Amino acid sequence: MYRLLISLICLFTGNYVFGAPFNPEALVNFLGADCLKHAEVSFNVVDLSTGKSCISWDEKHSLTPASTMKVITTATALDVLGGNFQYETEIVYDGEIRDSVLRGNIYVKGAGDPTLGSEYMEKGRTDFLRDWLNGVRRAGIKGVIGNVVVLDNLFGYEGVSPRWVLEDLGNYYAAGIYGVSVFDNLYRIYLQSFTPGKETTILRTDPEMPAVTFRNEIKSGVIDADSSAIFGLPFSSERRLYGSIPPRRATFMLKGDIPDPGLLLANCFIKYLRTSGVPVSGEATTYRLSSQTPAREQQLAVTRSEPLATIARVTNVKSNNHYAEHLYQHLKTVDGISIPDFWKKKQMDASALFMYDGSGLSPSNAVSAEFLTDILVYMSDNPAFYQSLPVAGKEGTVASFLKNTSLMGKVHLKSGSIANVQAYAGYVERGGQQRYAFAIIVNNFTGKRAVLRKHLERLLVGLFADN
Repeated sequence: MYRLLISLICLFTGNYVFGAPFNPEALVNFLGADCLKHAEVSFNVVDLSTGKSCISWDEKHSLTPASTMKVITTATALDVLGGNFQYETEIVYDGEIRDSVLRGNIYVKGAGDPTLGSEYMEKGRTDFLRDWLNGVRRAGIKGVIGNVVVLDNLFGYEGVSPRWVLEDLGNYYAAGIYGVSVFDNLYRIYLQSFTPGKETTILRTDPEMPAVTFRNEIKSGVIDADSSAIFGLPFSSERRLYGSIPPRRATFMLKGDIPDPGLLLANCFIKYLRTSGVPVSGEATTYRLSSQTPAREQQLAVTRSEPLATIARVTNVKSNNHYAEHLYQHLKTVDGISIPDFWKKKQMDASALFMYDGSGLSPSNAVSAEFLTDILVYMSDNPAFYQSLPVAGKEGTVASFLKNTSLMGKVHLKSGSIANVQAYAGYVERGGQQRYAFAIIVNNFTGKRAVLRKHLERLLVGLFADN
């Protein structure tokens, strides 16, 4: 009866469109799934050869997109900045060098690069410190009477979106966004657990976090499951660890956000200089703490990031919130771009876009499937963007999606999932020649996410599998 009702709605309302050669049964079956009884769905498919929508359901309805918001962020960044764009972090000094001693400060001028010391880049995590040291030595500096100052104020000091959920703050996936970032703004903390109910013991952190106090409330769990979390605010010197981890573990690792990456970087650099035989008499500090800026600066070194094409690929394949948020802040702060206005000028219905961050972490974000497919159509001839999307069944966050189906390897798409949300957006090949852009957003589904994903797989296979 429910499928019959859906079919009648399809025939007599304007929120549903089907064009040959697609069989409506696949969508009817999907919409009739028990897990969608209380859900909202926005769905759209566009034939790239015509630019026309050929399958849709409530395609204009804006819903929470989760990480498919990264499609919009990376598309905007690539279109504005180009795939060859590189961030440049500059090392400079002021004062004067006399008898091989700098009487002045060394500064790190942050450019909003999210990849400095990142584990997702090919360079070693501390290669940049070696390069900076070499720049100091080339200038003939063998000692410093002054400070190491990190200028981390490019994006201001709000750090996180006010629309993020409070309980996410302090966790690695909600790291702060600043003019200077280092090591993905992420630390790992290692704990030891014991018999069920016993308190756990902190073993160490990587990198070392001497300025942070950890209030450890994590217990050894009863079952072999992880329900732990970390909470802390930007620039706070305290982090609360709570929940439980599997019992009887010699080592168990959690990931959190570095609360003050600029200060951590300043301390890392000053320590690196000192242990490399360049004594520094001053302290490690930041613009936030000291308001120091260089006078008559001289350049020592420049660290250039990998091209934006590489950064966009990591952003989408790994669903990297840290990278996405830095792209978003760069566009807004440095380039002065309102992303909705940017796409409105390209004749898209940007009224469907409610964008409060670049990663999709905020549940306040909303966008329609139609707007996502508009972006995908516009970017369909951009190789850097297309290659940034992971291949279904093979890599990244979609390595298991569509695996061992007829569509495995034929779909480039971005996934998105937060509480009560599952979404996908990308490109699919059919018949070896025909290409389509598609987007589907599901909000407020019931039951297990794995069950919904199976229904989504059946929908896409039913629509796009070769006959």
